[in-house]
Amino acid sequence: MHAPTTASGDSRPRPALRNSLPAAYLRILLDAAAERGVDVEAALVGSRLTMDMLNSPDMRVMARDAADVMRRVVAASREVGFGIEFGLRSIPTAHGYLGYAAMSARNLRESIDLMIRYEHLRQRDVTLTLQFDGDLAILEAHETHNLGSWRQLFLEGILVGVYRMFGFLIGEAHPWCELWFDWPEPDYFAQYKSRLPTVRFSMPSVQVRFPQAYLDRPLITADRSAAQHALEQIEREAAISSVPSLTLLERIRAKIRLSERGNYPPLAEVASQLYMSSRTLKRKLSELGTGFQELLDEARRRDAMRMLADPDISIQHIATALGYKDPPSFTRAFRRWSGTTPSAARRKLLGLSAD
Repeated sequence: MHAPTTASGDSRPRPALRNSLPAAYLRILLDAAAERGVDVEAALVGSRLTMDMLNSPDMRVMARDAADVMRRVVAASREVGFGIEFGLRSIPTAHGYLGYAAMSARNLRESIDLMIRYEHLRQRDVTLTLQFDGDLAILEAHETHNLGSWRQLFLEGILVGVYRMFGFLIGEAHPWCELWFDWPEPDYFAQYKSRLPTVRFSMPSVQVRFPQAYLDRPLITADRSAAQHALEQIEREAAISSVPSLTLLERIRAKIRLSERGNYPPLAEVASQLYMSSRTLKRKLSELGTGFQELLDEARRRDAMRMLADPDISIQHIATALGYKDPPSFTRAFRRWSGTTPSAARRKLLGLSAD
């Protein structure tokens, strides 16, 4: 496989996306937009991109160009859920050799392991971790940095895409899944509801939940020799890529947990646990496109939503438990994360009216 080519634009302000994206991803969005009557050629003006260029399997698009094009497309058709559209249209081959490797794996467990291990070769904005809760397996999405206004579109696209991938791999048109999102239900969701599994909004985290039994299901496309060939190509791409592994990010996240003493570890403590200096940890996080404060805010948001779901825990107690000096400070931070107040989020979580 040749080193991916990249289309670059001028020195415009950097958007809330990292580096570059596969051209195939932008092409999927533009195809969806064209079907909705959007003038996609007009959306490409100024980007130095053409629809023909986006057909190249090795093509990558600079984030600033992709963001500018996407911004024009979304502005031209605001009633469309382009993240959901992307996910529903995603097929394994859109993900290059990683998609081929996932298709050729023995079972879903191996396929998911490949996706988690090598996703950073496709995009660096979101990572996935596999967890378990009773009979359920959970793929939880984590942003590697602040995605800004693109957060909802990206996360919808990834989770719906995972659902579609599962169906393709195990040979079921509608596999049992639940999709969790941590924002309120958008207006455009109604038009997609019949094409999706159970979707829950205003949840504590962003997840795909599915039966653990799926993990050991043989894939209908399993092919040992094809899997080996695809993996060799992935390893070759990883060797020539300047993108660092994201496994370190998951190790750091695992350390930023609320302790029994009721606090989060400071940067110096996390660095020590990872056998590196604070300066080195800061540098490595910067290389991964994030920072310690962003990861700490992510942990606080996750824990806040978990505690808000328990009506017996007061907001005063939550504020104190999360390290805020008083409830107003917590409320300001929570509004910055979610666009709403802790009280309003609790009512939504508990299914209560605003009265």
